[in-house]
Amino acid sequence: MYKTHTLDNGLKIIGEEIQHLKSITLGILVNAGSRIEDSQISGVSHFIEHMLFKGTKNRTSKEIASEIDNLGGQINAFTSKENTCYYVKLLDEHIDIGIDVLSDMILNSKFDKYDIDKERLVILEELKMYEDSPEDLAYDLLTENIYNNKGIGMNIIGTTKSIDNINRENMFEYFEKYYTPNNAVISISGNFKFEELVEKLNVKFKDWKSKEVNLNIEESEFNSCIITKNKDTEQISLAMTLKAIPRENVNEVYALSIINNIFGGSISSRLFQKVREEKGLVYSIYSSQSLYRKCGELGIFASMSKKNLKEVYELIKSEIVEIKENYLTEKEIQQSKEQLKGSYILDLESTSSRMSAIGKAMLFNDKVRTTEEILESINNVDIKTIKNVIDKVFNIENIGVCIVGKGVDKIKL
Repeated sequence: MYKTHTLDNGLKIIGEEIQHLKSITLGILVNAGSRIEDSQISGVSHFIEHMLFKGTKNRTSKEIASEIDNLGGQINAFTSKENTCYYVKLLDEHIDIGIDVLSDMILNSKFDKYDIDKERLVILEELKMYEDSPEDLAYDLLTENIYNNKGIGMNIIGTTKSIDNINRENMFEYFEKYYTPNNAVISISGNFKFEELVEKLNVKFKDWKSKEVNLNIEESEFNSCIITKNKDTEQISLAMTLKAIPRENVNEVYALSIINNIFGGSISSRLFQKVREEKGLVYSIYSSQSLYRKCGELGIFASMSKKNLKEVYELIKSEIVEIKENYLTEKEIQQSKEQLKGSYILDLESTSSRMSAIGKAMLFNDKVRTTEEILESINNVDIKTIKNVIDKVFNIENIGVCIVGKGVDKIKL
């Protein structure tokens, strides 16, 4: 069972006690990601994530890393379109050190100008790294064009220009605006006693000042497009996206998970079996869902030789049309439900996955569904809901396509 507590300053704490483990993962999730950034400083959420590891009033950058590393633990962070998370994973006996380090990073980071300028170079190298990955590049270009490079369409890392525009003043202004206790959640999973940990967290975070936060979450308009990017690669990368549903449509979200599993989300899926196993045209092909507040996408990716591109593209389209016209069989739906439940249960064996899942649920929905409730929701998805979601999502005329590879600007699909 999950336990929750809210400190006087509005900081929400959610924890799941798992007494048979010897580890614990504790994360601080902030309701701020690339989606809400000003385009002039696109990437500032991710830049701040880097800077919180660069030193505090009490610790150097090396001390932040070594205090956790020397205990055999992990300290890391990630930035997404909608939130930023900082976390530690440690043996339960060392959690006090983890709390001390994370609270120091959140409350006492220096944002030193010299460190900012140095880290800017690191982030520009990170941007180049992603641009050297055809799969990442294809998805990023596609998302930018689908959403006209606004909101959800902005790159999490930013652009070369926007990264250069970020300075200490606008970075700290953004930090002060969104890094507030009433806009954050602390999520814990593992071996601990909830009430004891709440007391320790209160000592560290009680002086974190709350303030009014206005998040401008707008619906992002989906624009169909076909774009190409020449890149000297051995294979062609094909990314496609269908407009899907927002994360708040809870019942439909479970239905889409079932559909995606059958369509391209597993090795037994239609796409994998048809395009790879039967035709032998690709090594990698899959679909996945990315659901946000007020919008969502069903993405499809495949990589192949240039000579196979058109056939793979047509096969994917034919599978979209097939599901749209004939829906799914009862047998497929039941098998997909069992597969999803099994995957969900296996994910629960990781305290990091559990911390992230319950933390995001609390951050976005202010409540967490129990394991039993989630499994029941998967079981209760009916054919009517599945058909309604297919009708909404599988529309071949409402699709985005991006092709990355050598000489792709000359390709006509």
